[in-house]
Formats: sequence, C-alpha cells, structure tokens
Amino acid sequence: MRWSLQHRAAFFEGSHKMSRAGFAIFTWALVTGVAMAESGIGVAESIGISLLVYAGSAQLAALPLILGNFPIWTIWLTAVVVNLRFVISSAGLQPHFKEKTLWQRFVIGYMNGDLTFAFFISKYPVVIQDNSRLPFYLGMALTNWFIWQTGSMFGILLSGFVPETWGLGFAGTLALIGIVLPMIESRSARYAAATAAVVAVLAISLPYKLNLILAILSAVVVGITTDRLLKTKKAGVSL
Repeated sequence: MRWSLQHRAAFFEGSHKMSRAGFAIFTWALVTGVAMAESGIGVAESIGISLLVYAGSAQLAALPLILGNFPIWTIWLTAVVVNLRFVISSAGLQPHFKEKTLWQRFVIGYMNGDLTFAFFISKYPVVIQDNSRLPFYLGMALTNWFIWQTGSMFGILLSGFVPETWGLGFAGTLALIGIVLPMIESRSARYAAATAAVVAVLAISLPYKLNLILAILSAVVVGITTDRLLKTKKAGVSL
C-alpha cells in the first residue's frame, strides 16, 4: 500500500510524539540492558531477549529466575503475569485494527508498549474511520522500538563502562513521572492514578509483581466508575 501525504504526516506526527519521551525510554532500556549484561547470561542471550521479549519489566522479573535455574514454566508464568497489562491494552487497540490480517495484528501487538498505547488512546479515544490511525501508531511504535533497542544494546555491550553512581533507575523513574503527569487531566484519570499508586504500594508484598496487575485493574474500575458517575451527574444538572 502506497502512503499518501496524509499518511506520512500522521507517521511523522506519531514519531515526533514518541521521541519526546525518548529520554525515559532510553534510560529504562539502558538500565535493563545493564542488568541483563551484569547477570552473566551472556551477550548473545541478552540481545536475543531484548529483541524477542521487548518488555523491560518482564525481562527484569525473569532474570533472577533464569539465574536460579527455575523450571521453564515458572519463568514463562512470571513473564505472562507481569505482562498481563498488555492484554488490557491490546483489547483497547482491537476495535481500531480488527480489520487487519492476522500477521498485521501480530506485528501491531508486538510493537505495542505502555506509552504507545497511552498516546494512541489519548488521540483516538473512540473508534472512528480514520486512515491515519495505523500510520500514527506505527510512527510511535517504531520510534519506541528503535529507542528501546538502542538503549538496551548500549547497556548490554557497554555495561562495564556505566558507573553505578549514575542512579539510572531513579532517573528513569523521574523521567516517566514527568511524562505521565501531564496526561492526567480529567478528574476520573486523577482518581484512577491515585488508586493505582495506593494499591501498588499496599500490595507490594505480593509475589510475581501481582501488585502491579492489581493496581491496574483497580485503576480501570475506579476510572470507569468515576467517569460514568460524573457523566450521570452532568446529565442530571443539564436537565
């Protein structure tokens, strides 16, 4: 399919939007790459995990299990549980790309990420007939993938030259906070974000990062419920 000028503009718009989060993405990828390299699993294996798994939280969660020679099913289950949030985000993307072929949807799913989904849904909160959706998504997703893999490869190949005093993990956390906070505009989004934070902290002792899954589900319920209540209240006032 030949893209029109509109498609190309949408692609570059998506790429530009994601590149603004480049520091946070690169930092987290660098931290993940360094962690894999210093774990002792080997450069080739680390690169393979970065390319195939493409999920920092799952990679970091699986590392100690791999090093501990845990059964393969335990490692797979841990990665699946940590990445359950992508089931939710994929369900949100499905109405927008359901007409695509199986292999196209497979690629779209593989390229999905937390920021990619968040930025896409903020631009397309409802399903509309807009041919620019896919180019916009691909612009974000490919930029995200390229920045992540670049940071990851730097971390894997140059881990010995990265001082521990840099505090890269803390820097990445601050960068992500700086990106996410401006996106929390509505009252329902603020309630959802506060709920996620509280639940994640209170349930931090749960194994397999289940506190994150519980926080996400709680935030979704609170956000949807609050949004409906506010709409009902607004409709009642207008009457």
